[in-house]
Amino acid sequence: MKTEQRENLFVNLIFNLGLPILILRKGDDWFGEILGAWMSLSPESTEVSSCLLALAVFFPVSYGIYDFSNRKKYNFMSILGAISALLTGGIGLIPGGTVHMFAIKEAALPGALAILTLFTLKTKKPLVKIFLYNPDLFQVDKIEKLLEAQGTKKSFNRLLVICTWLLAGTFVFSTVVNYLLARLIVVTEPFSDKNAFNDEIGTMMTWSFPVISLPCMVATAYAFWLLTRGIKRMTGLNLEEAIIQSSRQNS
Repeated sequence: MKTEQRENLFVNLIFNLGLPILILRKGDDWFGEILGAWMSLSPESTEVSSCLLALAVFFPVSYGIYDFSNRKKYNFMSILGAISALLTGGIGLIPGGTVHMFAIKEAALPGALAILTLFTLKTKKPLVKIFLYNPDLFQVDKIEKLLEAQGTKKSFNRLLVICTWLLAGTFVFSTVVNYLLARLIVVTEPFSDKNAFNDEIGTMMTWSFPVISLPCMVATAYAFWLLTRGIKRMTGLNLEEAIIQSSRQNS
């Protein structure tokens, strides 16, 4: 039987988040003079910055197209990465772009995810099944059959609701702290000094890992632990039996 090709999570993060952030942060330093000389323009010109923005967006878009051609699924992280790169780079380029707009943008993305996570809870494709109960990780069909057979489907659905609220809580936390960090650190208007504006964004990203990412990772890990514990209690499957790797090794 043909096995569905799984996505490489590390490559996903590199193309959808790592490379766009790196280009937006260091693109001027690394490629500004080269692009400026090639285009006969100043490295600080809007046209050079636009090329760097296009390059930052290119990586998540190209990865999303590649992943879709292989797995026939839309890549949520690619869409999110492209939007984030467009907004972050665009604020520094558009006339009238301000640091307050950047702070709102930083808060808007996790805020939108929080709303979508809760809004899709009662739909056929809740976001919790992308972030946690993912068919690329778990043997969802096998788990669902065991839940039905043992009459624990309703209890499991209640567990998914709890995990959904935990995820939404991490997004709300990110929304508030992202906004506060942006307002405290990113204070130079992009139209007055774009290099200083970019440096302050880099400083904010440096602080965002210990202040935002680590607490969110802990909360997400706790939600994942609740999910795997619930699967074991309601189906009898331990983690090794529930994840995709187990079926591949035994096949």
